[in-house]
Amino acid sequence: MLVLLLVVVAAAGGGFWAGRVALEPPSNPLDETVQPVVYTVEDGTVGRSLTFTAVAEWDLTPVGENSAGGVVTSVQVAAGDTVSAGDVLYSVNLRPVVIAEGAVPMFRSLAVKSDGSDVAQLQSFLSGLGLFSGDVDGSFGSSTRSAVRAWQASLGVSDTGVVEAGDLVFVPVLPVRVALSDEVWVGARLAGGERVVQVVPSDPVFRIPLAIEQASLVPLSADVFVTYPDGVWDARIVQASESLETGQLNLILEGIGGGSVCGDVCADWVGLTDRSDFRAEVVVIPETNGPAVPVAAISSGPGNQAYVMAPDGSQLPVTVIESSNGLSIVDGIAAGTEILLPVTGS
Repeated sequence: MLVLLLVVVAAAGGGFWAGRVALEPPSNPLDETVQPVVYTVEDGTVGRSLTFTAVAEWDLTPVGENSAGGVVTSVQVAAGDTVSAGDVLYSVNLRPVVIAEGAVPMFRSLAVKSDGSDVAQLQSFLSGLGLFSGDVDGSFGSSTRSAVRAWQASLGVSDTGVVEAGDLVFVPVLPVRVALSDEVWVGARLAGGERVVQVVPSDPVFRIPLAIEQASLVPLSADVFVTYPDGVWDARIVQASESLETGQLNLILEGIGGGSVCGDVCADWVGLTDRSDFRAEVVVIPETNGPAVPVAAISSGPGNQAYVMAPDGSQLPVTVIESSNGLSIVDGIAAGTEILLPVTGS
């Protein structure tokens, strides 16, 4: 009986102790001291670039109209060739079609008793070839007819002294670099009226097409690095052109010095009749080097003066040079400086 009583008392005592432990409140984490984090400043680099596709194209301008009807039997000019007055562009039904300088398109046959500005253009053309020495007066006389016959003989065609409407293509200025239109190829059938001669400009146009909603991503003064198989061209954005038809924003590029993006090698890398695509790296934030600190460590005091906190609690004024991806390059402190980082309790 005595033994049983002791066990009960002991059990009761144990329950009392357990109850005391269970009823004690947990410690308050807010009462715990959070130790500040000391960060040693190091030199670093910040910057940000976006990659897009740059499209390069020659902005070809139609300038000359074909007046010959028939089948193209030969093509003498390749895209990008420089042509001068008297050069044969192509032949139709084995008859050469020759380029000449003039503002009035060829629209009729020219023969003795023809008069007009188109005759004057013909006389200037023949004079430039050294075949005509008379007055350029726009009147087709015997001296003009003789010059025409000499010219026809040089081409290997019948020297009739009559210039057929399809024999010449007048363009405003010569010499000039040209590309024939897609309508001119051996075997093609021409009816007359086709705009067959296109002027190749001195430089191609480089543009970066963006969706309208991407416009805010790219500063309009950004530098651009255009990669091509032999290296990189330095460029910059000079204009933004919005196309309502396509819903696109075209960023127009030029070389750093104000010239062509591709310099003097454009013909080697930019196709004359098709677009050429290149990788373009747009510098949104230029690379900047210097003491790098986490953005979160920078506070702002009176007068919006930025500062970081030293371990002793003093404020170290800094000037933020550039920021990206959570880091800032600053002026006012050096690499090796110790600063405090903001911390939160858990």
